[in-house]
Amino acid sequence: MNIDRTTKVILCIIAVMLFLNFVQSLFVSKPVFAVPENSPIGRYQISSWAAHGGGFMIHDGYYVLDTTTGKVVDRHEKIHTRTD
Repeated sequence: MNIDRTTKVILCIIAVMLFLNFVQSLFVSKPVFAVPENSPIGRYQISSWAAHGGGFMIHDGYYVLDTTTGKVVDRHEKIHTRTD
């Protein structure tokens, strides 16, 4: 009878979790913005990247793009070796 009780407890836990998931879907939150909605769209986009080049080589860098003019404002690329 211990197995039957364990099965019932597990099924009850699953049922409660499904119910909570359903209740959570009823409360839709509105998106949060870093700037107020009425302010102009951000002008700069920052992107960074990193890659393992095999062996001990690591490549990383970033660039800053002006979204109004489409020009790259700043960028940095670096190739360095890992010293493990």
